Amino acid sequence: MNRIIYKDVNGMEYSQCYAPCVFDNGQKATSTVYSDRLYQWDYKKYNELCKKHFGNEGQYWSGRKPELIEAFLRDYMNDQSVVLCRIEEHENRATGYPLWRFDYLQ
Repeated sequence: MNRIIYKDVNGMEYSQCYAPCVFDNGQKATSTVYSDRLYQWDYKKYNELCKKHFGNEGQYWSGRKPELIEAFLRDYMNDQSVVLCRIEEHENRATGYPLWRFDYLQ
């Protein structure tokens, strides 16, 4: 993940993390969801589906295959028509932990 440091007029430093897109199929998405929100909305369902699709309950999505993430999202949303279009890695500014943005067609 890359980090940019900004300085304001008073010399205070601020940082912002960003990562390049890790997957893009070229299709225009109609919806977006963040990995941390999926966990917050229903952590039991999240953990159950992570075990099913990835073999663990981890909240770290780096290295997970896009086709497995798409299958996870389809099951989580109970909609087999979901098409994963884009994955980006970001930083949760409140915690400093990574999170992933999933753009999809539904």
